[in-house]
Parts: sequence; structure tokens; C-alpha cells
Amino acid sequence: MKTFTKDQIAKIAIGLWYLVGIIGFMIRPLQPIFQQLTPFGMVVAAALLMFFHEPKNLKSGLVFSGIALFGFIVELIGVNTQAIFGFYIYGNSLGPKLWNTPFIIGLNWLVLIYCIASLAKPIRNTWYFPLIGAATMVGFDWLMEPVAIANDMWYWACPGIPSKNYIDWFLVSGFLFLMIRLLKVEINNRIAGFLFAMQVVFFLALNILIRT
Repeated sequence: MKTFTKDQIAKIAIGLWYLVGIIGFMIRPLQPIFQQLTPFGMVVAAALLMFFHEPKNLKSGLVFSGIALFGFIVELIGVNTQAIFGFYIYGNSLGPKLWNTPFIIGLNWLVLIYCIASLAKPIRNTWYFPLIGAATMVGFDWLMEPVAIANDMWYWACPGIPSKNYIDWFLVSGFLFLMIRLLKVEINNRIAGFLFAMQVVFFLALNILIRT
């Protein structure tokens, strides 16, 4: 009888979670249930990444906590002042809020930054790593935006998605990737690439659904 390793079990669970999520969001009567499960999914994703992260030390713990907190503060400033990203408001799918900002949004920044930094290990010490990382974040946001809007995560005041959103996503994420490079944060993770790939599949599939 084959024995699965911890990372194999985690990858199977992640794959099933996102595939079931795609089906759930495609079936309209089930959409409200899966919208309510969104914060839970973000917490689990972040917890799994931290569980499989190597090396575990105080430095990485402080940096990752700082990324989550920084992401939350940036979103808090953005949604309350429109000075960052543009004029937008959060819906109810991301759970409880503080000053109009979901608590969970910082974890979303952490998960995305972490996964991309993990995948970019071969170029993490190069000068262009922050630029490549930020460009990848913008591409992911472009994929995520229509799905988020359609599922009560957030809304834009103007028709369409403002270019300022993508510019500021690039600048904010580029700063975070630069900090990872300057602080020489070591990121080794056996599931990060798979988790990020499943998120891409999830948002790509729902994008196709929205457009058909």
C-alpha cells in the first residue's frame, strides 16, 4: 500500500479544494455558500504555506507577518482615501472588516507574494527580481479582478477597472519583493508552486465562465 508524504497529501487537498470551488462557483444556488467559505480558504492557504515553509526562524516569521500587516494597511488606506488603487469598496465575501477593510486581505497579499517569491528562487538575488515579481502580481490581479467583482469581494466606483489599480499593485508588490531581496529572506516550500498554479486555474476557469 502506497504511503503518501505530507506534501503530497497537502497537494491533493489543495487540488480538490480549488476544483470543488470552481464547480461551486459555477452553480448559482451554491455561490453564496462558497463566497462565505472564501475567508476560510485564505486562512488555510496561508497556514499550509507557513507549515511547509523552510527555514522556520524568527526573521522569516517577522517578515511574513510584516507583509500581511503591510498589505492590510495599504488596503485600509486605499479603500478609505482612494489614494491607492482608486475608488473601490469591499463587499461581504471576504468576511469581517475593520474600517471598511476585511481582516483577511492581508493574508491574500502574503499568500501571493510568498508563492511568487518561492517560484522565483532562481532569480531572487538579481536586481530584476522585484520587477518580475511585481509584473506577475499585476498579471494575477488582472485575472482575479472580474471574478472578485462578480462574487461580492469588492467593487469599483467607475465602470471597468482603473489603470491606477494595476500601477499601484505593481508599485506596492514591487516594494515587498524588494524588501524580500534586501533582507535576504530564504523561502523554500514544496507546495507553494502548486498552490499558486491552482489559484491561477481557479480564476482562469471562473473568468471563462463569466465571459460565456
